[in-house]
Amino acid sequence: MSANADNLKVAAGAGYKKVVMKVIKEYEKSGKKIDGFFGNMRQVSAQAKQTDIALIIGDKNFLLKKSGLNIKEYTPIGEGKVVIAYPKGAKEIKSSNDLLKDEIKKIAMPQPKKAIYGIAGKEFLINEKLYDKVKEKLYIVATVPQSLTYVIAGEVDASILNLTAALENKERIGGYFEVNPNSYSKIEIIAAKTNECNKECKEFLEFLETAKSKEIFKSYGL
Repeated sequence: MSANADNLKVAAGAGYKKVVMKVIKEYEKSGKKIDGFFGNMRQVSAQAKQTDIALIIGDKNFLLKKSGLNIKEYTPIGEGKVVIAYPKGAKEIKSSNDLLKDEIKKIAMPQPKKAIYGIAGKEFLINEKLYDKVKEKLYIVATVPQSLTYVIAGEVDASILNLTAALENKERIGGYFEVNPNSYSKIEIIAAKTNECNKECKEFLEFLETAKSKEIFKSYGL
């Protein structure tokens, strides 16, 4: 997507690129244009401080408490969910306890100090009394897209991801298991307004609340 100084600028976490682009393309049928920017939430927040990004779609907790941005208003999008994905040709993972099995030797997980789903993944493992038993199997990567890449390539036996990534790539993985949502802190995905949110930005926010947008987000696990 080519950037234009006059276009509305919307950013989102890299793990939500496909669904956000699908919503943007639906909106652009009205003749309006949007430039999309994607990266990890720290990158996106840093970019928003230096450019005229008007809207950021991502984790509520991070955006409101850790981004350093002056966000006063936001629109709820949905709830992020943690899943365990396994590669094609591998035995189905039906429960979190399956991670203890001998055939599960390597588990990819996003960075548990910075990445939203890494933090939630570690919480889940601790609360399910699994962390100490599987920590030697954990293969820590930077982001959800990297965790996804390893499971698609079959280089790990399981990967901790978000449901959105699993659904976007269901033809490229063996399958996934959705972990108990009570085992990690709630992940609320929002569209947060920056100080650059103008009339065009507010019109796009209104579109995000339409049945069409909600249907797209829901189809991607939000």
